[in-house]
Amino acid sequence: MGPFNLIFLFTLSLTFLSGGRGARRRAQGQSPIDKIQAQQNFNIQQFTGVWRLIAVGSQCSYLKTNNHNLEAVTVRVSDQSEAMRINTLCKMDGICWDIKQDYKKAAIPGRFSRKNRGLTTDIVVSETDYTNYAIVFFQQRRKITVKLYGRTPNVDEAVAIKFQQLVTSNNIPEIFIYTFPQYGFCDAADEFHQLDDDFGKS
Repeated sequence: MGPFNLIFLFTLSLTFLSGGRGARRRAQGQSPIDKIQAQQNFNIQQFTGVWRLIAVGSQCSYLKTNNHNLEAVTVRVSDQSEAMRINTLCKMDGICWDIKQDYKKAAIPGRFSRKNRGLTTDIVVSETDYTNYAIVFFQQRRKITVKLYGRTPNVDEAVAIKFQQLVTSNNIPEIFIYTFPQYGFCDAADEFHQLDDDFGKS
């Protein structure tokens, strides 16, 4: 499996065909993620550190066909001067990989974006208590994915219900909520399995 497929698996990005852009995009008006409110008074310093991916709500075709092969995912967040750095750690063929991506800070705290190989990814940290859970929205090509993270592999039932409600309220059916393994996490990768995914940044 090549590095591009690895990046796709680890970051669980959405790769939808985008059809015509330009005038069509202008006609569509506001982007779906613009309607998502960021965490009030978002504090990136409190948000940094290690998170475990608990569940994903998405109509991504990759997840629909490969959800039986999901691996535990660790995300390490750090604060850069103009960006939020995300290191995604996950196993591939039993080997831990570490994928680095930088998301530029927007004017509104809690909003981030990056461009890579002509594709824009937008992130909104919708809700977090910083110590237990975070609900984060991702958008590529106007398609929304909602992710639930925990500082540990478990969250309270009330948080899980809130996550489910946010997923379905954004037109993602409940059957497309995928739960990730609570064991087998990677916390580091050797120097031969670290990948900087910003080489195609534009």
